[in-house]
Amino acid sequence: MIMEILTGILVLITATYAYLTHRMARASEASVEAVRQQSEDVLRPYIIISPFIRPQVLFLYLRIANTGRTGARNLRLTLDRDFFQWGESDKPNNNLRKRNVFSLPIDNFPPGAEILVALGQGWVLFDEKANPNATPVQFNITAVYEFFGKTVEEINRIDLRPYLGTEGEHDPLVEELERIRKVLEKK
Repeated sequence: MIMEILTGILVLITATYAYLTHRMARASEASVEAVRQQSEDVLRPYIIISPFIRPQVLFLYLRIANTGRTGARNLRLTLDRDFFQWGESDKPNNNLRKRNVFSLPIDNFPPGAEILVALGQGWVLFDEKANPNATPVQFNITAVYEFFGKTVEEINRIDLRPYLGTEGEHDPLVEELERIRKVLEKK
C-alpha cells in the first residue's frame, strides 16, 4: 500500500516536472523567436518614400530612401496613377509613372541610397486650374522588395495637400550671399 502511494506521488511529481519543462521549452522558443524578429527588424531594409520641399525653392520632391541596414533586393516601385512632372501633361516623357524608377526593378537598393524625384513647383501643383489627372495631390506608391528570403509589399500614401501654403527652409548664409550678389550687380 505504501509503495502504491509513493508511486502515485512520484507519478504526480514527474507529471508536474514534465508540465513545467514543457512550459519552459515553449517560453524559450518564444524568446528565441522574439530575438530573431528583433534581429531581423534591426538588420532589414526600410524603404521610406516621402515628399519634401527643396530648400531655397518652391519645388516639391519625392525622396525614396533605404534607411535600413541591408539592401532591398529586386525593388519595384509603382505609381497607382499618372503624374506629369511640372504639370506638363502634353509631354509624355514627363509622366513619372513611365520613368525607370517606377517602371523597372532595381536589382539592389543599398543602405543609405536615396533617389530624388522632382514633382513640380508648388504654384503649378496647387493652382486652381491644375489638372488633378495630370498632377494629383494624393496618390499611392507601392514598394515591393526582398530581403532574407522574404518579400515585402508596402503601400505608401503620398498626400501633398499639407504642403499647400508652406515653404522650404531658408539658409541665412545663402540669403546673405544673395544680398551681396544683388549689391554687386548694382555696381
